[in-house]
Amino acid sequence: MNPILRQRLVGTLVLVALGVVFWPLIFVTPDQRDPISVQPMTDKPDIDRSPIAVPETYEVAVTEKLPEPAKIAEEEQIAADAETRIDAENIDLVDLPQRADLESALVPDAPLAGEPLIDDEGLPVFWVLQVATVGSDARAAELVQGLTDLGYTAFSTPYTRVDEELFRVQIGPNAERRKLLLIKPEVDSVLGVDSQVLRYVQ
Repeated sequence: MNPILRQRLVGTLVLVALGVVFWPLIFVTPDQRDPISVQPMTDKPDIDRSPIAVPETYEVAVTEKLPEPAKIAEEEQIAADAETRIDAENIDLVDLPQRADLESALVPDAPLAGEPLIDDEGLPVFWVLQVATVGSDARAAELVQGLTDLGYTAFSTPYTRVDEELFRVQIGPNAERRKLLLIKPEVDSVLGVDSQVLRYVQ
């Protein structure tokens, strides 16, 4: 076949194919379609915004039935703080006897001299001996460590008086008040205080 004729035939076929494709797009009117209708929005649901009551928990139910914790009369605690205040920088416990040596003077299995073990609220009764009131945490920790090294169970608790932070150093707690009274004279002699036996409260 003549090359020129063949090129013309191919070009004609390409034009016919393009016409088939683009003819509907250019000359055919599209079908009319129904307009899109938008439905109105529904009303917002009513929300109950009233406060929700706090659910009753087991802890709340039990707490209401617990007895009031033991407390020390404010006047008694203030007096104990004043009688045991130590302002000296150095506190030397070298002359304080070991706890075991002091308690060895107690008669084994001796009665508790009528001391109650349970108070009227049904709470156990424990006692502490307040031996010092100091003005810094470091001095309180040093004193507690010194007492612990001698066999005494000691701890410190912070409290604020007016605008001053102080620390109470106490020995105990102990269910036998007489054991603390046995320690008291030795503590008073070494520290130069009037240590006080108080009810242990948390």
